Amino acid sequence: MKPRFVIATLLVVVLTIPASMLARQNSKAEKEIRAALDQYVQTNLKGGTEAAATFDKLLADDYVRIAPNGAVYTKAEILDGWKTGKMKVESLEFSDIKIYMYGNTAVATGIARSKATVISANVTAPTRFARVFVKRGGVWKVVLYQNTPIKQ
Repeated sequence: MKPRFVIATLLVVVLTIPASMLARQNSKAEKEIRAALDQYVQTNLKGGTEAAATFDKLLADDYVRIAPNGAVYTKAEILDGWKTGKMKVESLEFSDIKIYMYGNTAVATGIARSKATVISANVTAPTRFARVFVKRGGVWKVVLYQNTPIKQ
C-alpha cells in the first residue's frame, strides 16, 4: 500500500509543477503586456518624432493596423503619420483590459476612449480594441491592432 501512495504523491507533484511554472510565466508575460499597453498610451500622448521612434521599437516590422473605418495601415505608414503630424492624440485611456496568453502570442482586448486624429480620420467615439503581441527575440512586439467603434 505504501509504494502506491508514494508513487501517486510523486505523480501529483510532478504534474503540478509544470502547471505552476506555466502560471508564473503567464503572470509575468501578462505584466509585460500591461506594461507595453501603458507605454503605448504614454507614447501616443507624447506624439511627434518621439512617438515614431518608440513605436519603431514596439511595433513588429510586419505590423498591420485596421482602423475603425476599415482602412489598413502598415508600420511605415503609422511611423510616417507620427513624423509628419498626421497622427495626433489629445487624450487616450484604456479600460476593461483582458489579456489572453497563447505561448509566445498574447491578445489584449479592451475599450479605448480617445480624442485623436489618425492619418485622415478623427476619432472621438469609444472603441473596442484588440492587439496581438508576439514575443520575438525576447521582446513583445505588436503585430496587429484593430479597433471598432462602440455604438452609443
